[in-house]
Amino acid sequence: LSLNFRSTPAAMSLIEPTAEQKAKYVASVPYAELWSENIIPGMVASSQSILNLADAPLGPDDIVIASYPKSGTTWISEVVSAIAFGGDTVTIKGIAMEDRVPWLEIDIAKVVAAMPDSPVLAPKPPIPGLALAKKRVFFTHIHSEYLPKAIKEGKAKLVYVARNPKDAAVSFYHFHRMAKHLGNQIDMPWNDYFPLFASGHIACGSWFKHALGYWNFAKEHPANAKFVVYEDMKKDLMAVMEDLESFVGVPLSKEQRVAVVQHCSFGSMRDNKMTNREGWEHLFDDKGPKFMRKGIVGDWKNYFTVAQNEEFDELYKKKMTGSGLDFEFE
Repeated sequence: LSLNFRSTPAAMSLIEPTAEQKAKYVASVPYAELWSENIIPGMVASSQSILNLADAPLGPDDIVIASYPKSGTTWISEVVSAIAFGGDTVTIKGIAMEDRVPWLEIDIAKVVAAMPDSPVLAPKPPIPGLALAKKRVFFTHIHSEYLPKAIKEGKAKLVYVARNPKDAAVSFYHFHRMAKHLGNQIDMPWNDYFPLFASGHIACGSWFKHALGYWNFAKEHPANAKFVVYEDMKKDLMAVMEDLESFVGVPLSKEQRVAVVQHCSFGSMRDNKMTNREGWEHLFDDKGPKFMRKGIVGDWKNYFTVAQNEEFDELYKKKMTGSGLDFEFE
């Protein structure tokens, strides 16, 4: 790796948060629920809503997209949704992402209590275009042990997208600075956030536990679980999409593939109100970073200090050695 990122004085340990940093983080997340090594943002989810997923009524025409936050969830959701609609990008441009790919563990009672005026709660007229989908698609950020029984038993399909943890850390940092359900922590210093992410004392817990849990699940369930890497999508989205077509079971023509790749480019999705979360003031502060910020590989070098990078590399080696899973960082 080229060490052209920031320098800082050495510290005893940069990957272990202090008790004060831990307490401040939990206090900053509204209605935070500490549960099973997780910090659940209680404005939108709960341990009960996660446990309830065990019996989610899913079947062979259902695909669940899972990810650690800010790892390409929206991107791959749009790709899989486009495939599910048979490559019909015209139709999906008229249907909001949240209607085509709903969030599995959302706790409506929590939303009602925290955000009674949220548009999520407003009655919606029927959306005729939804009926054109050949498959139903959902997304989740839960850890693999809480997956619905239908997926564990091979009755529904799973697509997991993973991003190198350094870029995921930076993207999740900026998400904390604009997401109200994570406290809209616009003034949180990177140096305070870094040990929280590295240690897993953060919403969604440890990146390592999350990614490795799904990596192992996919290896054990190859017929109905697909593990996709964000950096592979950046290198060759067409190849990844063709693989997903086969997995989802909806073949596309060459022309449809080209249209979907264009539709799912970062620039196109950033400017598409159906995918960029504009108008979501109930959840996202429009004065903070944008929901779709950069979408590049290697932005971590603008944030990690030399010392942070060295300690994180040691942690990465310790956690990942022998797993068979590795990432490109630039």
